[in-house]
Amino acid sequence: MPRPRVLTELDEWPRHQTIDTFNSVQTASPEWSDGYWHCFGDPAGEVNLITAIRLYPNTDVMDAYAIVSVDDGKQYNLRASRRLRPRIDELRVGPFWQEIIRGMRTLRIGCDDNAHGIEFDILWESKAPAYDEAPGVQYRLDGRLVAERSNYIQAADIAGWIRINGREWKFDFGDGWGGTRDHSWGIGAGTGTGAKPNPYVAPPLTPPDQGSFRADGMRHWAVVNMPDRCLYYAFRLGEDGVYRASGTGRQSDIGIHSWVEYAYDSDKESFAYTDIRISDHEWEDGLPRFKRGKIHLTRPDGVVENYQLEVVSEPVYMRAGGYADGWNDRLGRGVFRGDLVVEGEVWDVSHPVKVFDDDGNEIPQMSGGGADAVLSTG
Repeated sequence: MPRPRVLTELDEWPRHQTIDTFNSVQTASPEWSDGYWHCFGDPAGEVNLITAIRLYPNTDVMDAYAIVSVDDGKQYNLRASRRLRPRIDELRVGPFWQEIIRGMRTLRIGCDDNAHGIEFDILWESKAPAYDEAPGVQYRLDGRLVAERSNYIQAADIAGWIRINGREWKFDFGDGWGGTRDHSWGIGAGTGTGAKPNPYVAPPLTPPDQGSFRADGMRHWAVVNMPDRCLYYAFRLGEDGVYRASGTGRQSDIGIHSWVEYAYDSDKESFAYTDIRISDHEWEDGLPRFKRGKIHLTRPDGVVENYQLEVVSEPVYMRAGGYADGWNDRLGRGVFRGDLVVEGEVWDVSHPVKVFDDDGNEIPQMSGGGADAVLSTG
């Protein structure tokens, strides 16, 4: 007799798109995943928090992380991983949890007391519709499907508290704190398989370094929260002087992508910029760490909006979230590690571009694997 299917809480909702339940997905790929990425920060730049929670249905894993840079020159890291089933309905792994109070509008994201000194409880209230940044984008190499992804991004006002190593920040709506999120799903390159190249695939005939995969140059990916609107843009400026799209959806067309979304109660129409240019960029001590600069955004009516950008926080280095070989076992994200694994450490990030552990050993980082909180003024 076949094993009975598992019904989940989501199966109560009339939103099925296949004959299966929400306990499974329509692909056997271990690289399929679905989850959230959140970034929070204060206007003074004292704390820069990135946290994420993600499901990997075909490796039966849920994992999460929080990585926090503070103005003491330290980065505090926490990761957790558990078996996904049978608790597939719970957005909780170790100390991490998330509540969906109203879809696309109100969320609550938290991390309970733990041995690594990272705790938070944050209420998220979006102020404008999300931007569908990657609407089912596929990436093929020599005709082979390498990745396919959908994701939307959104800005919000936030209220709550963050406690790092005994130091606490409390904030309310209107205090100037900002929240940004990315919700993505699809097949990632290496996600769920330890971020290691498939050893059984023929080497590519076409060099995978074109478009958004180019490693040279400088990348901007920004979500800007303004009083009356939210602004999103992304591009990569290559060493050849060409502006290329560079979003999480692996867009590889020549150009840029952007979107402006007005507040829910506004009658203004959304739009995309037609051109982006940068100028007067300054670097920290001549090293590849952005300090300040200007960005010029051209609207469809030809008007150019000019913004001054200035970094206010310490960077957060993404490898500590488990990217690449960031887990202690060096196996990457989405890999089954046991019923529950929780780990973490503290890094010294006081140097402009180098990262050190507690013993003073340098920790190599991913290229472009840092995120800053930036103050934008018009």
